Amino acid sequence: MANGATQAVENATRLSEIGFPEFTAKLITDTFNAITTSYLNQTAQYIGLVQAVSQTLQDYINNTADDISADEIGAFLVGIRGINDDALNFLLGDSTAAASLNTTEVATINNAVALAPAAGASTAPASSGSLTNSKKQNIAEAIARRIANNKYDLLQTMVRQGVLRLYVDNGIIETRLTFTTYGEVVSSSSKSSRKRLEDNRSSGFGAGGGFGGIVGNTLAGFGAAGGFGKSSSSLAVSTSQASQRDVSGSRVQIFGRVRLNFKTDLLPLAGPGT
Repeated sequence: MANGATQAVENATRLSEIGFPEFTAKLITDTFNAITTSYLNQTAQYIGLVQAVSQTLQDYINNTADDISADEIGAFLVGIRGINDDALNFLLGDSTAAASLNTTEVATINNAVALAPAAGASTAPASSGSLTNSKKQNIAEAIARRIANNKYDLLQTMVRQGVLRLYVDNGIIETRLTFTTYGEVVSSSSKSSRKRLEDNRSSGFGAGGGFGGIVGNTLAGFGAAGGFGKSSSSLAVSTSQASQRDVSGSRVQIFGRVRLNFKTDLLPLAGPGT
């Protein structure tokens, strides 16, 4: 009869089919690739930042203003306080109804979009009176240049403060595998038997016999050629059942884990006084 422990051991010998060494190698490779990719992405961003701030303000505005989205321009417009609702809706493109700006509103808009001196000469896009599509376009372009100016200032501030850098300070790479195998053998047997026994006999009175009389307590004059008839039967059932169960198992465990410790710092991108 097969043995459950034998089956379990035979199953355990198939551990190599899981490819645990290949799994571990891929885990290590993928982990280091992820770290390297993260570092390269951060470096690329650093390079892009340095290239951006290496331009003059005027060049940066000229190269960036066209990339400013309509949503950014709209948000800037909404942030300018003191513009009447009709004029604001017209400038945002939400209405085509007639609208106009007074001198106070014109001054507010022109002051809001004024550029820094390093950006070169700047024009005043807003003028009093009725608004037209041409005036709206001039104001939108001036706002885009002002937003570009603000972004350049922000980049300069980031360079002076340094850039947040994420890197792996130290790490432990481990792998874990839990392999469990069991073997089981179940055997059973049963036996049953049935026996039927029958015994039938019969007899009758013979001819020529008679009944003479009774003298005292004695029967006399009785003659018979046979005996009394008899019939009998019996049934016997015998059942037996035996069951045997063998269950055994074997467990194999290979374990490990992956743990990475991260640390952040500020990496200066410019020297003192920049």
